[in-house]
Amino acid sequence: MAVDLTTSDPSSGPEHAKKYGRGQPYRRGLHQILNYGPCSSMIAIEHVCKSFQLALLIFLVALTATTHAYRYFQDEIPNGDVVHHPCKPNFIWRGVGHRNVLGGGKLNPFGKDFKQVKKWTRELCRKDSDGDGRTNGQELGDPDCIWSPGQFPTRVTNITHPGVCDPWDGAKCKTKNIWVSCDAGEFKCDAINDPAVKSVTLRYPPTKVPPTETNYMCMNFDLPKDDDYHVIATMPFINNTDVMHHIILYGCADDLQITSEPYQCYMTPQGCTEVLGIWTLGMTGECLYKDAGYHIGRTGTKKAALQFHWTNPELKKDYVDSSGLTLLYTPNRRKYDAGIFMTGNIWLEIPPGKARVMQTSVCTADCTRKILKGPIRVASALNHMHYLGFEQNVELFRGDTKVTDLAYDPIYSYDTPIIHQYDEPVVILPGDHLKTTCVYRSLSKKQTTYYGEGSYDEMCFGLFTVYPKQNVTESCTTWKDVSMCDFSPKALDCWAVIFNTSHPDAQEIYKKVMSNCNVFGSCRPECPAVVEEMRQHPCLQGQLFDYTLHWMSVSDNTMQMKFASALRSCDCQVAPPPVQSPNPNSGAVVLISVWTALSTTVLLHLVT
Repeated sequence: MAVDLTTSDPSSGPEHAKKYGRGQPYRRGLHQILNYGPCSSMIAIEHVCKSFQLALLIFLVALTATTHAYRYFQDEIPNGDVVHHPCKPNFIWRGVGHRNVLGGGKLNPFGKDFKQVKKWTRELCRKDSDGDGRTNGQELGDPDCIWSPGQFPTRVTNITHPGVCDPWDGAKCKTKNIWVSCDAGEFKCDAINDPAVKSVTLRYPPTKVPPTETNYMCMNFDLPKDDDYHVIATMPFINNTDVMHHIILYGCADDLQITSEPYQCYMTPQGCTEVLGIWTLGMTGECLYKDAGYHIGRTGTKKAALQFHWTNPELKKDYVDSSGLTLLYTPNRRKYDAGIFMTGNIWLEIPPGKARVMQTSVCTADCTRKILKGPIRVASALNHMHYLGFEQNVELFRGDTKVTDLAYDPIYSYDTPIIHQYDEPVVILPGDHLKTTCVYRSLSKKQTTYYGEGSYDEMCFGLFTVYPKQNVTESCTTWKDVSMCDFSPKALDCWAVIFNTSHPDAQEIYKKVMSNCNVFGSCRPECPAVVEEMRQHPCLQGQLFDYTLHWMSVSDNTMQMKFASALRSCDCQVAPPPVQSPNPNSGAVVLISVWTALSTTVLLHLVT
C-alpha cells in the first residue's frame, strides 16, 4: 500500500521554487544569495543594497571564473587531470597549480612557475618547482619534454605532483610542505548528540588484501534486534587508506548466514536487497534527514552484509585491512522509513583523447508510474562517476516543465563528492521524468573506456536518499536506450531459467545453439535459422536479445559466454558488444551494486 504524502506542498511546484528557491540544496544559487544580507531588510537603504549586491556579484563571478579556470589549464600540462594527492591515497589533485586541491586561491610552487608562461614549455618542463630532485616533466610523465597539447604523454601512470615536494613527509620536504593538508574532514550531524542514540561498529578482522587491482569482499553481521530502531547516521572507520575505495552496508533476509571472516563477493549476497549505509572516497559520513531513518531491529532488518571495494593497482601482497562502518541508531523512530532510489545508465562507451564526452539516461514518465506507488521526497542526492567524470546533473521534470536540478555538479570530483542535502525535500510524483547527464574527460586515456565494475572503468548514476521507502519498488536505470522498467515480469521469470545453466530448459536451448553454431570461427550454414528461432524465444525477443547476450558475454560463467559467442557468430557486419571488465574479481562498484540490490531483476545475481 502506498504511503500518503501531501502533494500540495509548495516546494514541489516549479513556480514556488522559482519564487522562493525552496526545495533547493543548501548550496544556494546566486539569485538566492543576493536576497540575503543587508538587502533582506525592509528598511535597507536602496544604494547600500545595490552596492552590496554588486560587490557580492563581482566576488562570486571572480570565484566562479577562478574555479573553472583550472580545468582549462589542466589541458595545458601533460596528465593534468590525473595528478594524485601525495598523502591521500586514491585522491586526485584537480587544481595542480593551486594549494587548494579543487583549484582557486593561493598558488603552489609549480603554479607560480606556470603563471610566468601559462603554457607547457621546455623550460617549465626542465624546472624542479617543488625542489624534490625531479623535474616537472619527470613528475608529470613527460621526461623528455616533448609533449604538446592534444598529444598523449610518454607516461600516463605513476604521476606525481610537481608542486609538492616528495616524499611529502620526508625530512627534506617537511618544511616545504607545511601548507599541504592531509585532513580527511570532520563529520557533523547534530542528531547523533541525542542521549538516546546508540552505536555499533561492524568491522572486518585484519584481512589480507589480494594482489589484484579490484577486489570485492563481503562479511555478514547481526544487527541490533532487541527493539525497533532507525539508523540515523553512519560513519566510516577506515583502517587502510591505501586500498579502501567504498563501503556499502546491505540489509538482508533473516535467513542470511552470519560469517566470521570476509569472503569474495562479485555481487551482493542473495537476499540482500536493501541499502542501509554508503561510504565512498571523500565522504566523512552520512547524516539522514530529520524525518526519516533506515528501519532495523525487531520488526525491521535484522541481518546485514558489509561490502568493501579494495583498490590495489600496484598489486602489492603485504596490504592488510580491518576497516568498518559505525551505525548510529535510535529507538525514537522517525515518521518515515528511508530508502535509496537511483537513476542512470548501465551502458557507457567513452572514446580516448576527448575533452568532452556526454552520456544521458532518461527515467521516463511511464517508468515512474510503474516504479512509484505514490509520491516520494528526495532528502539528499549524490552523483557518481569515476575518475573521468567532469560534470554531472540530474534534472526533474513534470510534464514539459523543469521542476529543479536534483544534483548538479558543474565541477565533478570523484574523490571529493558533494552530498546535496535539501532544507525541504523535493517531491517526485508518479508520472514525473528524470534526466541524468554525465560528462567525461578522457584526454589522459589511450583506450576506450566502458561501463564497468572496476575502479578505472566508468559509471553514470544519481543516488538519492528518499522517503517513504514503501513507495519505491525499484530504481530507474537504462541500458543504451532500453528502460529497465520496461522488462515485463514474464521476462524476469524467463531470465531465471536461461541464466541458470543447470536448468533442464536452459540446457536444451544451449545444446541446440552449440550444436548448430560455432563458438569460434566462421558462421555455419545451419546457424542463421537457429539464431532466428532463438530471437523468437520469450527470453530473447526484441531488445532482450542484445541485452541478454551482453550480460552473458561479460559473465564469469564459461557456458554463458560460449552461448553468447555462438549466437553472435553470424553477425557478419555487426561486431559483438565490447567486453566490459570481464574479470570476476572486479566486482561491482558502489552504484551498480546499489542498482543490483534495489532492482527486482534477478538477472545480475544469476550472471554470477
